[in-house]
Amino acid sequence: MNTQLINKPKNDIHALRAQQNEIAEQNIPKSDVMAEHDLDIALTMYADHLTKDYFKRWNDTEIEGKYSVTFERGRKFMKVLMSSWGQASVHSFICIQPHGKFQFGDILKAASWAQPAKNFARGNVLDTNSYTNHRWTGG
Repeated sequence: MNTQLINKPKNDIHALRAQQNEIAEQNIPKSDVMAEHDLDIALTMYADHLTKDYFKRWNDTEIEGKYSVTFERGRKFMKVLMSSWGQASVHSFICIQPHGKFQFGDILKAASWAQPAKNFARGNVLDTNSYTNHRWTGG
């Protein structure tokens, strides 16, 4: 069998893989900040982060029914609700309409069931690095 016939497809595959890797590297965002239209993805990542932190704290692997994170949309803010063993509480608020000193995606601590603490933002849900210090307890 002719080795040239065997090596040509191998070389073509390597060239295609190199092209694919080059294209993939060009499409990787330069920072961890997501676009506004990626809010659903960011909320999922934020909820996953809080859930992982909960189970890391309790060294528990059984997820079903013990802890969950849900969202309620309002006019200006999205309320982040956590439920632990059937008891719901407000974890935080996410700004969904820029106003005053707050930008789209800013994470605000909860002042009460219905109001965020409006002193300063604790991070931005679109920036995955900004909520790494957020705990499941809300602190």
